[in-house]
Amino acid sequence: MGFKYSVVAETLSFIGYDILENPQAILKAVKDAGYDAIDLPGNPSRVDGKAMRRLTDAAGLAVPEMLGAWAYFHAGEDRCLSGPDEVPRRRGIEYAKKAIDLVVEVGAHLFEICAPQPPVPELPFSTEPIKVVRDRFLAAMREICAYATERGVAILLEPLNPYEAIPGVLTSVYDAIHVIEDLRPYDVGIQPDIFHMNMSDPTVPDTLRAAGRHIRHMHINETNHGPLGAGHADHRAILQALVDIGYTGYLAVYMPYTTQAAAASVAHGYGHADAKAGPVSRDLSDLRFHLEQTIGYLKNLEQTLVPPPIAA
Repeated sequence: MGFKYSVVAETLSFIGYDILENPQAILKAVKDAGYDAIDLPGNPSRVDGKAMRRLTDAAGLAVPEMLGAWAYFHAGEDRCLSGPDEVPRRRGIEYAKKAIDLVVEVGAHLFEICAPQPPVPELPFSTEPIKVVRDRFLAAMREICAYATERGVAILLEPLNPYEAIPGVLTSVYDAIHVIEDLRPYDVGIQPDIFHMNMSDPTVPDTLRAAGRHIRHMHINETNHGPLGAGHADHRAILQALVDIGYTGYLAVYMPYTTQAAAASVAHGYGHADAKAGPVSRDLSDLRFHLEQTIGYLKNLEQTLVPPPIAA
């Protein structure tokens, strides 16, 4: 028994590092800290897929997934796949196609799509009937999924919490299961995220067991986005649930928010399609500390897990 570990590259900005500004040194630090892979930003305007693949191959790191940029603050434009305006929906679909081409170039096989996020949050309920919003989302997803299937790429749904996304469309793991059923026969899975599950789902371990085989990638973070163990997530129980369902994918870990760096990552254009990265720390000591602390915490928990019983 043993998990595979990946780093969500965009969260490196939370501790002051930009994977696209200083890739070679950062990839080496990730590998040296004991990780198997790195998940890259789906940013066609900033990522040279072929060059990045050479760097990750040289570092000995796999690239399981590229993450999409869907929120306005993340993308720098409206890409909501379920809103009433066709222009941003079309923009989001075309962005997804370019990002999927990038997935192929870097040698990944998964592309993440978040719950629809309008530029202005809709709380506590959607301003339109849920069925209308959901049907638009499904229509956009079918076009994206067809494009991805032709290129051998699987789509991963990441449910968000209802304070960030349109409530009731893809704001729980259970919502994601229903979306998958509606998108058959396309290759679609779920990427649960502990931070969002904490607000949207029943207990995290029970929800993971209910989702079972649909889980293809797992975001491991903390309920307050701090270092693992600084919130109230029961990471041991979460890992045990993954063992119990026979999960064989990666644990994709977040770096913790360090207030100044997290704020600066937005000011510098975190994830923006046309952004230039801000200043990056050249001293890798902080990076090594957070990488090693995070994987060490999880590997220590691994030692306490109970393996599933062997079938008679």
